[in-house]
Amino acid sequence: MNFLPIIPIDSYNRDASAIAIFGGGGKTSLLHQIGHECSMKFEKVLLTSIVKAGPSDSFPIQFAKPSESILPLLLNNNPLYLMKEKIREDKFIGFSSNELESWIAQTNICIFEADGARGLPLKSHNHHDPNIPPLTTHTIIVVGADAVDTKLSDGKIHRPDLFQSLWSINKDTRIDAPFISKVVTSKRGYLSKIPDSISKSFFINKADAFPTRAKLLAEKIATQNIGEVFYGSIKNKWWENLNG
Repeated sequence: MNFLPIIPIDSYNRDASAIAIFGGGGKTSLLHQIGHECSMKFEKVLLTSIVKAGPSDSFPIQFAKPSESILPLLLNNNPLYLMKEKIREDKFIGFSSNELESWIAQTNICIFEADGARGLPLKSHNHHDPNIPPLTTHTIIVVGADAVDTKLSDGKIHRPDLFQSLWSINKDTRIDAPFISKVVTSKRGYLSKIPDSISKSFFINKADAFPTRAKLLAEKIATQNIGEVFYGSIKNKWWENLNG
């Protein structure tokens, strides 16, 4: 099943588009899936990150300095998965938004991870996390359905102490769908990092394993009327559009 419909067509069907993938619970898998699909449609697809990232089993990682042109690399790699530096076997450094900006003009589309969550489905952002850069044409906010109806002590939240303090809860508070909806749709939570001017959509992942939780969370987020809401499974390559 094609995942491009989860991005508004006017956000990618033009040169120099920039799609940010944000949140937790499947960002890297979605990056790879959309990157592969875009490479079937466009000749110059760039995949990268504005934070640290792990290795890729899908595409070989290439390296470049911000002062270099990436056109030679794009000629031989589509999609081109680009990082700045390898710091250990399982970790690579991405680029700042300023470093990335000059390269976006050399591409048809750039898709980048915009924050880290250590593989967890929900997180709390701190002041060190970068904001979504203004050059972004669309942001996909990813949430793992396995966070629904858990507690802090269940280990499903990145930076649990910060999350507890920010939302004034205790370790046994039930983190249900309405709670998570508030986290990912409020300026106190995820939207603190995303400018109002940038269009947004939501993808609730892991609906194959948690179908009821995924649909309920999608329904709660949809009531906020911030952007289109999808739920599905990146692993099994299917999705549903809650907006019809």
